Amino acid sequence: MSDPKLDPLEWSVRKAISIPRVYYWETENYSVSLRTKVWHRTIQTMGITLKCAEKMGEVASNVLGLNSSRYSDVTDFMTDEEWKEAKERAVDDKAKRNAYLQDQAVKKNKINVV
Repeated sequence: MSDPKLDPLEWSVRKAISIPRVYYWETENYSVSLRTKVWHRTIQTMGITLKCAEKMGEVASNVLGLNSSRYSDVTDFMTDEEWKEAKERAVDDKAKRNAYLQDQAVKKNKINVV
């Protein structure tokens, strides 16, 4: 409970619910009460269910394309020359954009005397 890396949600759950540090079958102490055995198996089942739900969610997001870049269908098939050309074009476009913005700022601050 004093672990600084502990997630706040997990900390609050551990504060409210007794989660075993070691399951009874790992310690080979089978002489615990039935209630303890059921609790340990319940916690284990919930953990397995959560892992399965996370894996299914990951598969679904991969199938729907939610884990990939917006333009990955284009960039996945670019050659090295195309990447180099695209980076050079991006640098040029950024320089043009900055020059335009500076020009607009100068025009905005300029006082017209008539």
